[in-house]
Amino acid sequence: MFVGLWSAHAQAVPTATANVRLSGFAGLSGNYTGVGLAKNADVVAGADIGIGSFAGFFPAIEVRGMYPINKGHVVAEENVLVGLRLGRHKQNFNPYADVLFGRGQLTYANGIPNVAGTFLVLSNTSNVLSFGGGLDYNLSQHFAAKGDFQLQKYDTPVTASGSAYSKVFTLGLVYRIGTGRFPTR
Repeated sequence: MFVGLWSAHAQAVPTATANVRLSGFAGLSGNYTGVGLAKNADVVAGADIGIGSFAGFFPAIEVRGMYPINKGHVVAEENVLVGLRLGRHKQNFNPYADVLFGRGQLTYANGIPNVAGTFLVLSNTSNVLSFGGGLDYNLSQHFAAKGDFQLQKYDTPVTASGSAYSKVFTLGLVYRIGTGRFPTR
């Protein structure tokens, strides 16, 4: 009688892996509000949740918020946005582009008359559409310096077009949660 030896092996390589990247960021912004010549200083903070990669690009879901440090002499803008971010990794440079959507509020310091001049607008809430991008530069395994630009569209009754286009320039820091800078390819 022949007794064969059978060996059992555990699975050596996982069949599926989730490559989740988490990071948070915060920075200071110069905000050209798009209402007259008004500008503000703001705090911007947010988080990115990235999963997977394709063709050398790294997609992520981004959530960010903006709050004015000073309310300005004319208008202060604040918002909470969420959307898609698409980035690349080239050595220590991490350029990205994003499209975000959310809600925002414009608060007018002394009130501004509407275009028709029939009432004084103290504040208005609006949908916000934001297009932008930036560059993260790796300082270490966990930290990066951030430079970011966003063009944000608010609806408002105080401009002839009914819209205000805010230009937000941000400098800040990124903290990556986990052990790697970004996934290996």
